[in-house]
Parts: sequence; structure tokens; C-alpha cells
Amino acid sequence: MTRRGLILTAAALSGQTKKPATPNLKINLPGGRVMNTSQLVGSPFAVTIFKTTCPHCQKSLPIMEKIVKEFGPKGFKAVAVAVDQNAEPLVIEFAKTYKVSFPLGWAPIDDICRYIDLKPEQLYVPALMVMDRTGKVRGRFPGGDAFFNMEENNLRNLVELIVKDQKKS
Repeated sequence: MTRRGLILTAAALSGQTKKPATPNLKINLPGGRVMNTSQLVGSPFAVTIFKTTCPHCQKSLPIMEKIVKEFGPKGFKAVAVAVDQNAEPLVIEFAKTYKVSFPLGWAPIDDICRYIDLKPEQLYVPALMVMDRTGKVRGRFPGGDAFFNMEENNLRNLVELIVKDQKKS
């Protein structure tokens, strides 16, 4: 075995390899801008996957807006990613109609599914992932999850816990 192989093996056995807590998702934003979810690491954050015509999504994103307003001053951030075809005009209109001020964008369905670790045929919206400031997934809720039955309360409690944990470390 080579010296490099021994070093890599020793690092793997000791748990010192660095693997990202969550994969990165490239999100297209209106106006030709782009953001990556990796830009959010350093703050607790949420990624919502939605469809602009979905009634549940139309209720879910205004709830996230409330949470962002409440916990944004404590560092919490959010982004929502649409699965719609030709999403740019739809996302712009959605933000205006539902008064959402945090970033809304879109990405290819295969990239979204890879990010949330689902197959396209398993994707049901809204879907939500909540991460701590290191990017570690602290909540993963596929569409239809019981979490959404009391979404505002459940989301507030989860974000409050993550923000509180952030202050301890």
C-alpha cells in the first residue's frame, strides 16, 4: 500500500474524512441569478420544494415566510425551489401573490431529487429539509408527511430548537 493509501485509510478509519452534511443544489433565481445551498451553510436554513399550482404549497410557503420573519434576526434563512416547467414567470408571480420575500427559484427535477434523496416518482410537494448551521439535516419531511398537519407549530418548534442549539456551540 502506498503512503497516500495508508493516510487515506487511517483517516477513514478514524472518522476524519470530511463529507458534506448535505449535497449542494444549484438554484436558478429570477433575473438570471444563481445561488447554491452551500451558500446557506453557516446559518440554520430550510429548503422547501414546491409547485406553484399546488394548494398545499400555496399554504406552506406563507408559513415559512412567518418563520423567516420571526427567526431571521437570529440567523435562520430559507429558500424554496419550484419543480414547475418554465418556472421563472411562475415563481415571480407566486412570490407577489403569496407575499414571500425569501428567495424562490427553480432547478431541474433530477437535481432536486438527488438533493432530497428521492426518486422523481417519489417526489410529492411540498417537501421540506431543515438544516443546522453546519448543513446537517435536522428535519426531512417529504410531501404528505404528518409534519405538515400542524406545519406552523412543528416548523416553529424545530427552528427554535436549531437556533437555540446554534447559540450553545
